Amino acid sequence: MNKIIRKEQFSEKVYRFDIEAPLIAKSRKAGNFVIVRVGDKGERMPLTIADADTTKGTITLVVQKVGLSSIKLCNLNEGEYVTDVVGPLGNPTHIENFGTVVCAGGGVGVAPMLPIIRALKAAGNRVLSVLAGRSKDLIILEDEVRQSSDEVIIMTDDGSYGEQGVVTVGIEKFINAEHIDRAFAIGPAIMMKFCCLLTQKYNIPTDVSLNTIMVDGTGMCGACRLTIGGKTKFVCIDGPEFDGALVDWDEMFKRMGTFKKAESEELQRYNDHIEQVEERVAQTVSDITMDVEPTTEGIDVLTDRNAEWRKELRASMKPKERTGIHRVEMPELDPVYRATSRVEEVNKGLTKELALMEAKRCLDCAKPTCMEGCPVSINIPSFIKNIERGQFLAAAKVLKDTSALPAVCGRVCPQEKQCESRCVHLKMNEPAVAIGYLERFAADYERESGNISVPELAPANGIKIAVVGSGPAGLSFAGDMAKFGYDVTVFEALHEVGGVLKYGIPEFRLPNTIVDVEIDNLKKMGVKFITDCIVGKTISVDDLEEQGYKGIFVGSGAGLPNFMGIPGENAINIMSSNEYLTRVNLMDAANPNTDTPINLGKRVMVVGGGNTAMDSCRTAKRLGAEVTLVYRRSEAEMPARLEEVKHAKEEGIDFLTLHNPLEYLADEQGAVKAAVLQVMELGEPDASGRRSPQPIEGVTKTLDVDQVIVAVGVSPNPLVPNSIRGLELGRKNTIVVNEGMQSSRPEIYAGGDIVRGGATVILAMGDGRKAAASMHKQLTEELQLAI
Repeated sequence: MNKIIRKEQFSEKVYRFDIEAPLIAKSRKAGNFVIVRVGDKGERMPLTIADADTTKGTITLVVQKVGLSSIKLCNLNEGEYVTDVVGPLGNPTHIENFGTVVCAGGGVGVAPMLPIIRALKAAGNRVLSVLAGRSKDLIILEDEVRQSSDEVIIMTDDGSYGEQGVVTVGIEKFINAEHIDRAFAIGPAIMMKFCCLLTQKYNIPTDVSLNTIMVDGTGMCGACRLTIGGKTKFVCIDGPEFDGALVDWDEMFKRMGTFKKAESEELQRYNDHIEQVEERVAQTVSDITMDVEPTTEGIDVLTDRNAEWRKELRASMKPKERTGIHRVEMPELDPVYRATSRVEEVNKGLTKELALMEAKRCLDCAKPTCMEGCPVSINIPSFIKNIERGQFLAAAKVLKDTSALPAVCGRVCPQEKQCESRCVHLKMNEPAVAIGYLERFAADYERESGNISVPELAPANGIKIAVVGSGPAGLSFAGDMAKFGYDVTVFEALHEVGGVLKYGIPEFRLPNTIVDVEIDNLKKMGVKFITDCIVGKTISVDDLEEQGYKGIFVGSGAGLPNFMGIPGENAINIMSSNEYLTRVNLMDAANPNTDTPINLGKRVMVVGGGNTAMDSCRTAKRLGAEVTLVYRRSEAEMPARLEEVKHAKEEGIDFLTLHNPLEYLADEQGAVKAAVLQVMELGEPDASGRRSPQPIEGVTKTLDVDQVIVAVGVSPNPLVPNSIRGLELGRKNTIVVNEGMQSSRPEIYAGGDIVRGGATVILAMGDGRKAAASMHKQLTEELQLAI
């Protein structure tokens, strides 16, 4: 929450706000912007920083009432709070002594131009400024601009102030009067386009600041992408300032209207004062009871294979009896019904009877190979045997001894490729023990019983540890370091904790309430969370070290979506799976009572074959679309979990394999209307062992679509690693680490997608655990040497 210190009205619809944000005020530079959110149901709105006062710890924003979000912000008053302000974002303006520069600001564009004018003047430039507006009351910050300008021309459309005419008239007057070395223009997109057309006639390089559609503002969603110089750029990462001569203005105009209809409907509802109904999340209470008194045994007894209770359990059934039990099937919601419900879990969880029966299948092997397949080294036989003897809380305690997120892992981890793939039952040509189902059962029972335990913690040592990112790698690392006694703080860029667990995985697979409970458990262990804080932007690694943090773990993920680079890919209603799922999952855009807009397609095509593609397909289906999955290989090569593929098919998703998008066709408004697909065939296996797809020359198929979701993978977000001095980077800005997850800077460790480029939740958690063990060893050794 950020307090409004000052509010000033410039005109009927334009306001100035000074907002408390000391970290942003300290680190911002000319050209930076912030993402602002008003209210718990508000959308994330980009606004350029007009000024900052490091003494007061405030930033200045100038806002015009345009859409619903800006209206809600302008309706706030001094002393009230803005829900979220995150930044500074984007690249700062490139400032040097160019010579003589023209700075043109149109309307509220004068506000972000002001710090640029000041910086250019401080660098020794002769600054000529043009302020433009429709009328006198839309000319803002004139006195401040004059203080840092050598000359100022004011243009108004109606001639009510200054000279009558548009901004380009003023610019051309300066051009005709003296030599101009460079120009800067900020304002409405159409104004910037015509400024650039004018300056191109005189061969004057012109920088423009683009204010595009955004969700996160860190490159994760790809919503802000535009064609610049023939290449797709992300405005929030590569900009927001570009050479105006390279901008595809027509594409920008069309993309800026992506959600025009949806935003108009939102505003109409607001103006009509439709009563908003708060959603009530029902408290889930288990009807499962334990038939035994909860044990008070310590973790050493609960995990001791030679404990008396464990010996008696093994002796209670012969191995042949155990192997003769059929593997349980997970109860599921009806496919027809569940395809209409976005928040109800598909898998309903095991009943007590099913869990007890499945637990008996475990042979309690002396050398449990299943544990070798678990990246976080859960003591699998021990938690299962505790379920078998009816001690469900004890089973959860065993899980939490090594796993920070057992209820999450029991739902989304690919157990069939990890722990279950090593089960001894497979050697007997029998299905593996359903380890994942049992893990979920134990974690859910503990949560729903209300008897949530906290793992044993070492005495506090007072050593501060920072974690960058609250995804699975960061949470796992934080949990283990808290157990070791460290003072752990997690810094999250978004307004909610959970990372990909919140924005990337739909609630019908992983309810947000489950993630929140796991996070609350970490808080009970002493872990602190700071949201709206981007390490590398809001605060630097050097700042953290100055504040006394002795170790830093980077788990910032792989939040940069991949696109295919094919013609028409920037058409309206073609979005990355990151953007689509973030709008629906994190921002709840499909809920009419929230502010974030989304266009609901009727004929949706999803490109890809992984779990994210399945999540996107199944989400679109639940939002009322006819959905086609397009994948360039055959179904056998799909990397998605078999369970996800099964569920998608049951829910009516049409699978179009051995096809690959070649080009997208758009209508007059720039919205996608069709996809031209290349028909493929399989050749020889590639480096991954999967058969490589090859095009069948001249054979294509055209599919009518009104929305496309691209789910072809992600790359590590360069924002964090590029901000850390002396950090060795690998391919695509991954952080290079040793076996202990330690980077080239000994105090910095990393794990998860930022190291691997892409990984499962459980692999990321494994990295976090490994990094915690290594950092703890390093810090302990350093402490001993210092004594």
